[in-house]
Amino acid sequence: MGKFMEQQEALQALREMKKVKKEMMAKYFCDLSKLTFTAMVLGGGISFFQETDPKWIIVIVLGLVIGIGLFGISINILKS
Repeated sequence: MGKFMEQQEALQALREMKKVKKEMMAKYFCDLSKLTFTAMVLGGGISFFQETDPKWIIVIVLGLVIGIGLFGISINILKS
């Protein structure tokens, strides 16, 4: 019985490690999403207030799309 219990404990530890790894990956992509969104929107906002050229709209939209995409990846990692 001792070997069986050791195997069960090892299996439980492996499951816990996989769960922690999945949570860390999801946090990484969520943080990456927040950073990308913030950088792109601030960059577009600065261009807007400096009234340089209309490319600030592209930067803001690109920031939104990338941010939402990375956040979606983090949600999918947590669901799987």
